[in-house]
Amino acid sequence: MAGTGRTTNRMAAVAAGALAAVVLAGGGAAGAATGAATAEKHAGAGETGWKLPRNFLLHEARARKPVAYPEEEKWTISDRHERLSLWPCGVGRSEDRGRVSTRTVTYTAPELYRAEQVVIYRSERAARAAMADLRRRAGRCEADEGDQVVARGRTEKIRAGDQAVRVIVQNYDREGGGPAIGGQRGVVVRKGRALVSYVHAGEYGGVRASDFHRQLRDARKMAVKVCSLPGVC
Repeated sequence: MAGTGRTTNRMAAVAAGALAAVVLAGGGAAGAATGAATAEKHAGAGETGWKLPRNFLLHEARARKPVAYPEEEKWTISDRHERLSLWPCGVGRSEDRGRVSTRTVTYTAPELYRAEQVVIYRSERAARAAMADLRRRAGRCEADEGDQVVARGRTEKIRAGDQAVRVIVQNYDREGGGPAIGGQRGVVVRKGRALVSYVHAGEYGGVRASDFHRQLRDARKMAVKVCSLPGVC
């Protein structure tokens, strides 16, 4: 969907403040077996240096290939301990602690941002705490986006993994109250001591259930896949 330069800047700011999801499939039985072996190797020494196997994320293999329009689109892959992919309105300081491995894959193009993230925690308790913190911050999400636009966020429980939520961030007209251009549609699933998240940010109107179909599909698939890693589930 086309938009103005101002809208593009706004969406770039939203994307930069909210690492998160994408849409291709990967893995398979051979990949899972390799992943388990690699994870087990790294998990030996008190989980120091624990690292996800190469191409473990669903869209990671695609992200390593050249893009058709490099002047307009870009993939990134990061193993840094980025903040949680969904960071509604940048609210408050995250209590996200106890990570042992993180990988984030992002795709950006004009007016479009998608991200996929897998975070492995030291314990299920730490993963639960991260999920609770995300929900708390989303509930407090209200940010001035300028041009009489305000961003608001919330979460809704859904059925997937051990815990799961839809994360909704939407821009609204401050005076009229109706939806404005700009928003995020994310799904976060906890399975054992892993959090997996998928988010799409782009030009949206009102929130619809169909906005979450691809994210939920991928999150459910990855929630199964992380259980191929030893000790995660």
